[in-house]
Amino acid sequence: MGVDEVADELYALPPGAFTAARDKAAQEAPREQRRAIRALRRPTLAAWAVNLLVRADREQVELLTRLGEELRAAHRDLDGAQLRELTAQQRQLVAALSRQAGRLTTEAGQGVSEGVLREVEATVHAALADPDAARRLSSGRLTRALPAPSGFGPVTGDDEGGAGDATVHPLRPPEGARQGARRGRKGMNRPGPAATAGGRASVTDLTEHSRSQERAGREREKRRADSRRAAEDLTRAARTSREEADAAEQELAEAQDRLEEARDRVHELTGELRRAKQRLTEAEKAERSARGPAERARRAAERDRERADRARAEAERVDAGDGPRGGRKPRRPGGA
Repeated sequence: MGVDEVADELYALPPGAFTAARDKAAQEAPREQRRAIRALRRPTLAAWAVNLLVRADREQVELLTRLGEELRAAHRDLDGAQLRELTAQQRQLVAALSRQAGRLTTEAGQGVSEGVLREVEATVHAALADPDAARRLSSGRLTRALPAPSGFGPVTGDDEGGAGDATVHPLRPPEGARQGARRGRKGMNRPGPAATAGGRASVTDLTEHSRSQERAGREREKRRADSRRAAEDLTRAARTSREEADAAEQELAEAQDRLEEARDRVHELTGELRRAKQRLTEAEKAERSARGPAERARRAAERDRERADRARAEAERVDAGDGPRGGRKPRRPGGA
């Protein structure tokens, strides 16, 4: 079984059972797959609930994808009637998926709170707004809920469903365009400054109108500048966050490498210890087997040493003229 099949099985499990099952799968996997399996991250409750939805009802997920495409198209075309109709469908679908997620988690033995279901809804909204978010949702391997967007556009975050801020395009036209449109509509029913006082405009009216136009232009430019600065600030903040996240991911990968090396070393040392214990057992058996013969040989050597000592003492007495013990006295020369 490959890494993808293992991941599919793991992300269907409740978060509480994920880590133990992942570690067991890594131990049983071929060596070249272990690191990839150990790198799989434990999902949050909300991510697990969304993963259950994907596995339980692929048809609903496909419907979600199609609805998101239609909503984005209607937004691009500024089709108000179509947007209203699709938005109503969006509310119904999001509510239905949220209820289904609550039911599925309860059936799986771990019901979730309203807060978790709100995260599920935010993830579904993100998938409607952003095709990349929809792809991540459809994988069934989210590890975190996706952030709710404020419009339609890409949702930032890693492929595992990180909870970063959503970077989106606004749903409505820019403020200046909306004001211009409102002025245009109102101008159709209201006379301009040139139509006062019987069709003749006073200098004061014209000057005031010009000043009003200039003020409106400056205000629009200021709002644009403020918007650009805010966007730049957010971009810098997002870049910094991304760099910090990349650094943290790098540290994590290095720590996982060191952990893998340590585990391999422990495995090697465990084998060496087992072999050393076996050699020790064999040596103890050999020592016990050799102990009896060694004791007998030592006692025999002691007896031989004592006999040798006695023989040497006897030889010394003979040499001294005492004669051997228990022998006859030697004859005197010339005696009977």
